[in-house]
Amino acid sequence: MGRKAQTGPKTRKSGKAARPGRSDPTGRRQEILDASLDLFARQGFQGTSVREIARAVGVNEATLYHYFASKAEILDAIIDVLLEERADALAAADDPRTSLEEVLRELTMSMLARFHSEREHKLVRLLMIEGPRLAGAGRYPVLRLMRESGERVTRVFEKLMASGRARKRDPQLTGLQFTSPIFAYGFHQHALGGKAMEPMSEAAFTD
Repeated sequence: MGRKAQTGPKTRKSGKAARPGRSDPTGRRQEILDASLDLFARQGFQGTSVREIARAVGVNEATLYHYFASKAEILDAIIDVLLEERADALAAADDPRTSLEEVLRELTMSMLARFHSEREHKLVRLLMIEGPRLAGAGRYPVLRLMRESGERVTRVFEKLMASGRARKRDPQLTGLQFTSPIFAYGFHQHALGGKAMEPMSEAAFTD
């Protein structure tokens, strides 16, 4: 039988062997993710070996492969965790009794808080350095993070519009108009050094 043609680039690649589920009673899986992100941010994705990750965690490579099939799978899992951490703020729109102002304020505060997270800082450094290289290798973690984050914000505005708390219009465009200034602020202040050279107050987004 002939081989099926590829239809396009994939954003994720799963391992051949079955991996354990999200249950992590020993905390080992999270230790691997934390150590990997630290190394990726300092040395780059391509410049970090599985052996170095295992050494940083204090396990052998066989143990690491019990949790993850490859470095690429580790990177996917890091992004999974960050997306899950952002989900709580998005749930504010679920309760129709929560006003539009309250939902947007909670969403804004959550986004601003992320800019103070060391884990988010490491991810930004990693994606700024490695994003183009990973794209050249057929992997698109930056696009995946932006796409899935954007889809979640879009769903918030869909709920607000469906419940009558917000005027009906394109929810995706509305989400972009809402988040873009906040992301621009965070990138300028925390990724480009603006906090030290050109400080801006977060109060402009929350007052």
